[in-house]
Formats: sequence, structure tokens, C-alpha cells
Amino acid sequence: MSHVTREDGHLVVAAVRVLAHRLGGPPTPEQAAELLGMAPETVRLHVMALQEAGIITLVTSAYESHLEVRDHALLDQLEKGTEQAAMDEALAEFDQRKQEEAERMSQLFTDGEHERRRKDKFKGMDEGLMNFEKKKPRNPFGDDDS
Repeated sequence: MSHVTREDGHLVVAAVRVLAHRLGGPPTPEQAAELLGMAPETVRLHVMALQEAGIITLVTSAYESHLEVRDHALLDQLEKGTEQAAMDEALAEFDQRKQEEAERMSQLFTDGEHERRRKDKFKGMDEGLMNFEKKKPRNPFGDDDS
């Protein structure tokens, strides 16, 4: 069985539909390849795989071969390409990290840790201010009164 990804399948089916609309009849595999900017051999391989899946039919007559869409809903049963699978995996990892971060933030505010840190920070600032008032800064010009 030939292999075609869901994305490539959608491209070929879309090309067949667009060309059928433009030409007023079913296109040839070569016309679909020209529209997609692919090699005709590549499109024929995709067409064979799509034909095996029951999505497209390659009708061959004495005069020509043309493509017809049979059941476009079967495109969703094709496997995703590696790029799409990698993207889905990266998005799942991102969602997981965001969920963990949201849980950490939620826990920070619910267990009072944030309030304790805030109070400790203000206490440290108060102590620093009190020490600042007790010590007189040194005069950089050396004219100390003491």
C-alpha cells in the first residue's frame, strides 16, 4: 500500500476540486501536479494511495485518465504527517508546562506563602530603614562634625 499523509491528501483533493471547477470537468493527474507545483510522479503516487483509501478514483478511458473525488470524509482517517505529529507533541508539552505553572501559582496564593514572603520583605525593609536612621552616612569631603 502506498503512503500519503493527511495534509498531502487534502492538497490533492483540493487541486482536483479547483481544477474541476476551472475546467468544467475532471482534471488529469498531470494538471493537478502542475497546479500543486509537484512532480507528476509524486502526484500519481499520492493518487494511488488515495485511490486505495477510497477517496479519489483514477478513471482511465481510451482517450485519457482523469481524477474524481469519491469520499473526501475519509481524509480524516489518514495519518498525520511527521511535522503535524511533532507540532501536536510540542503543543501538548506546552499545555502541560502551563498547567503546572498555574498549579504552582495557585498553591502559592492558597497556602499563604505569598503573604508570608510579603511580610518578610516589609520586615526586612523596616529593619533596613531603622538601621539607616541610626547610622549617619560618612561625609565624602571629610568635614565630619565629630
